[in-house]
Amino acid sequence: MNSDSTQNRSSLLRVLGLREGIAIQIGCIIGSGIFLVPATIAGHLHAMGPIMLVWIVAGMLTLFGALTLAELSAVLPQAGGPYVYLSHSFGRIWGFLFSWNDFFINKAGSAAAIAVAFATYLGYFIPAITQQNTFFTFGSSIFGSPVGFGWVQLIAIATIVLVTIINVRGVKLGGWVMIIFTSAKVLALVGLILAAFLSGKGSTQNFLPWWPGHWGSEMFSAFGLAMISALWAYDGWIDVTLTAGEFKNPERNVPWSLLIGTIAVITLYLLANLAYAFVIPLDVMSTSGRIAGDVAQIVLGPVGASLVVVGIMCSAFGTTNGMLLGGPRSLYAAAVDGTIAKSLGKVHPRYRSPYIAIITMGVWGSLLTLSGTYDQITSYVVFGSWGFYALTALSVIVLRKKMPDAVRPYKAWGYPYATLLFVAIAGWFLYNTLVEDTRNAMIGIVLLLVSLPLYFYWTRKNIRT
Repeated sequence: MNSDSTQNRSSLLRVLGLREGIAIQIGCIIGSGIFLVPATIAGHLHAMGPIMLVWIVAGMLTLFGALTLAELSAVLPQAGGPYVYLSHSFGRIWGFLFSWNDFFINKAGSAAAIAVAFATYLGYFIPAITQQNTFFTFGSSIFGSPVGFGWVQLIAIATIVLVTIINVRGVKLGGWVMIIFTSAKVLALVGLILAAFLSGKGSTQNFLPWWPGHWGSEMFSAFGLAMISALWAYDGWIDVTLTAGEFKNPERNVPWSLLIGTIAVITLYLLANLAYAFVIPLDVMSTSGRIAGDVAQIVLGPVGASLVVVGIMCSAFGTTNGMLLGGPRSLYAAAVDGTIAKSLGKVHPRYRSPYIAIITMGVWGSLLTLSGTYDQITSYVVFGSWGFYALTALSVIVLRKKMPDAVRPYKAWGYPYATLLFVAIAGWFLYNTLVEDTRNAMIGIVLLLVSLPLYFYWTRKNIRT
């Protein structure tokens, strides 16, 4: 009796349903990216056709990945998502490398970048909040960037601290926060799209030129760089699988959350890009630091623009919460499996959350807010993630061989062609990023390699204990 009670207190709660799952999926994908990066993409691609194409390609790549993960989540509905899939497919070291990358670069980096974006949009109301207005700058650097500390960093850190506290207090509270803020961000984005098309202040002439006169090697390189920004805006599409161990009926709810949420996001992103370009010409769009706010200012005036900016801030806050909701579960899964420090697998006796993992990610994410601007942080995140996304997709093929008799409530659509197409495009993207953005790609690789000695240390230590 006493043993059972102890075990119950040390396990995660299955309290999430389909509603929370869809909110997590949409909320973790739609962060600040769609409100900011269309300007960056317009700077790379100077015609509307390639811009829409990059969003479609990135969206379909994300959808193919989601279709693949839907099968994996139904076969292995456990906390940790890709950690579990990779460990079963290729061995525990690959699961560990995913968790290290997901913690050290992806989730913490995403939380930092989105919290910085939250603070940046707060600057719409308080002009003193800018990247240039720093209290002091260190001579040393993180990831090669000068370390500055000002209002932006202070507010970003405060945001991460708040969502850390929310998620330590339990997955049910974190799930409700996702529902509230996901609803707010979707309403804000839909409202902005409708306002842009119905205001009478746009023109279809802004869509011209639709296609560049020449598509050579430089255009392919620019397309690849634009993909970095687009894929960043779609990033977070695996996050609902990280919380699979806390879902009721996960074999059904996790796959449906993946599919419904991803298709909804692709639709919203395409409409948003058309709405932005309908109001602001592409050459002007590329110079905008807050493209969604600028569009809102034109079509809604100061009051309406303020409401949209509040919606954008809700979006950024909700996604930061999503990073601290899903991300620590990969650390938790690795700790329970013995490939990382066991303390990261501790569950809060009252709130039943992996609180040590959550706090650890909150601290590291706060430090990353000092590492540079929004664009610099996102460059570290995207390259470090997509190799593991491709490897996770291949797990579907491997597990069909290793676990042929496993019950598969959902089977990946288009198997194996959609899966192999996903892996091929991801491979091209990684190659192009390595060639065109070599410095940031190498930073991601080095940060991954330095974890290997820690893996061997932790696995040996955990075997002895």
